[in-house]
Amino acid sequence: MANKKRVRVEYVWLDGNEPLPKLRSKTRYMDFSDPISDETINTLSDWNFDGGSTNQGSLENSDRRLRSIRPYEDPFHEDGMLVLCEVDYHSGVPHETNSRTHLSSLVDDHPGILVGFEQEFTLVNPANNEPLGFLLSPTEQGQYYCGAGCMNVIGRFVVDEFEKACLKAGIELDGINAEVMPGQWEFQTKAQDPCKAADDLWVARYILERISEIKPVIVSYDPKPHADFNGAGCHTNLSTDSTREEFTEIHQDKLMNALEADHMQYVKVCGEGSERRLTGECETSDIKVFSSGVGDRGVSVRIPEKVSRERAGYFEDRRPGANIDPYRVLYSLISSVIKSGLL
Repeated sequence: MANKKRVRVEYVWLDGNEPLPKLRSKTRYMDFSDPISDETINTLSDWNFDGGSTNQGSLENSDRRLRSIRPYEDPFHEDGMLVLCEVDYHSGVPHETNSRTHLSSLVDDHPGILVGFEQEFTLVNPANNEPLGFLLSPTEQGQYYCGAGCMNVIGRFVVDEFEKACLKAGIELDGINAEVMPGQWEFQTKAQDPCKAADDLWVARYILERISEIKPVIVSYDPKPHADFNGAGCHTNLSTDSTREEFTEIHQDKLMNALEADHMQYVKVCGEGSERRLTGECETSDIKVFSSGVGDRGVSVRIPEKVSRERAGYFEDRRPGANIDPYRVLYSLISSVIKSGLL
């Protein structure tokens, strides 16, 4: 008979905060057969929590269920696990705040989509609530992008720890860099299944929040943390089986027409305060007008130069702000792509 091993499991979920859910977690210890296999991890039992304390219930009706959907290695505790969960009622019905369940159903019906995110964030000084980079007294922003040295970059001590923790957790990053605004950074996730991409983004945010507890700094996803500098986005790169095979100007026109038709509805899920960021300045498009172009970083949707030359690949949606719920953004974006016929 296999030996039993006591394992620390951190259940992570999204609460009912609006407009952007907050990350919550709680710990339980569970006995697993040793050695632990993927099959064992994926049979984690459900767990209940107090929805009345997370804007997902009331005092009289507070019990909600955590249903594990994706396991990760816990980078903070040896041999531990992080488990991302969906929130359901105990009847099995998804809770109203469970935006993942809608995306999952949509993706199941339309396979072949790959998504990658470019998540920007700003490190904020808790002593004065200003961007940490303003310790450099910046007057313009050109020298900080992908910079090095103490007068060009602030926050690497946080980002290095974040990178190590993500890799340990099994989150596949495509890259990390300092951004145009001092104290602002970006990480890119691997192009993959939409639900996996969004799950990894949320867990990466959770890891970043945990690291910020001990540094200490505030991680801000404000889309416009300072009026005179670039805002913070979460550019969303998407391709389909069809676009990876052939993405000519004719196909691009079909896609852009579908995206333009849904533009005003779509920007409603692109993050609270998007109107402060999407002004037509600081490498953005005007929130009121849909635009597209090849190699242009001042448009709503960019076709990379390489994709245009090769007539195959992906497009970059530059409208989403740093503070998006990726499940909602992808549900809306993929719905528009479906209308274009490029799936």
